[in-house]
Amino acid sequence: MEYWIIGMSGMLLTIVGVGVIACLMLKASHEKALKQIVLERKKESMPVVVPIRLQAYERVALLLERIRPESLLLRELPGDRNVAQYHTWLLTSIRNEFEHNLSQQVYISSALWEAVKNAREETVKLIHLAAGQLDDNQPGSQLASRILEMTVSVRNEPTDAALALLHQEIKEMY
Repeated sequence: MEYWIIGMSGMLLTIVGVGVIACLMLKASHEKALKQIVLERKKESMPVVVPIRLQAYERVALLLERIRPESLLLRELPGDRNVAQYHTWLLTSIRNEFEHNLSQQVYISSALWEAVKNAREETVKLIHLAAGQLDDNQPGSQLASRILEMTVSVRNEPTDAALALLHQEIKEMY
């Protein structure tokens, strides 16, 4: 009887061992098949996704160029606005540009989107700093001049780092 129990327990261990090995093999096979399906779907979506991603990179590049201080000042001339009015006008323009392109973050890397946000924040800081050095009732052209002076004195414009990262990502991907 003891031999029978020992024999049955040995056989039971063998059956359990074979079952565990079979489960592990099935799991590995399932994961491999799942990876293959994901890879095939990515391949199928490439003709659709690549143009959309490239368009997103183009839009982000355009956003960065449009919030570059020199471009912003040329596009948004002060006219007869005073410093306070022009300051508000410039900040509104940056905010509108950024909000118009918010959806592009879906198609680019998180690092690039962070760089874009940083470029926007640094440009806004530059404008605030320049406006803080002037009287609100001075002509807006004084603010434009002050922003240009400050931009020239800065080694790298806020948008430069983001544009460099954008170019690097595109080179790596395509």
